[in-house]
Amino acid sequence: MAATGGLLNRGLLAGLFCVLGAALPLLAEEPGPRLRVDEPVFAGALFTPGASFSHEFILRNEGRAPLLIEEARTGCSCAVAAYDRTIAPGGQGRVRLSVDVYREWAGRDILRTVWLTTNDPEAAQVSLTVRGRVDKTGGPPAALP
Repeated sequence: MAATGGLLNRGLLAGLFCVLGAALPLLAEEPGPRLRVDEPVFAGALFTPGASFSHEFILRNEGRAPLLIEEARTGCSCAVAAYDRTIAPGGQGRVRLSVDVYREWAGRDILRTVWLTTNDPEAAQVSLTVRGRVDKTGGPPAALP
């Protein structure tokens, strides 16, 4: 009888470990928001002096709670960010970074960044950057043949 009880206890213990093993991934997944940005840097842009340039960054919420963009700051008065303030679980949102390109910048490399503050504890501060070169001719870029 003792041998049967030991086998039964081992069987119950093995079953318990199987159930816990299957549940661990669910337990590890926290119920909060999870921000994902596939392309946080847009590089290689050719800017036209005296014109505006805009780029849209795509944000995804891979979490199970709404993602809130609490603030979007730029470091220059020449740059403005427009953004979706709330992104539903499983949804997408956008941040549009618009830059006024001054004629005085012709021939220079520029970098403009928007810093986001979110409610994702793993991505509370995120930066999105546009960088490129301002055309040195001072006018619109020449058409390619």
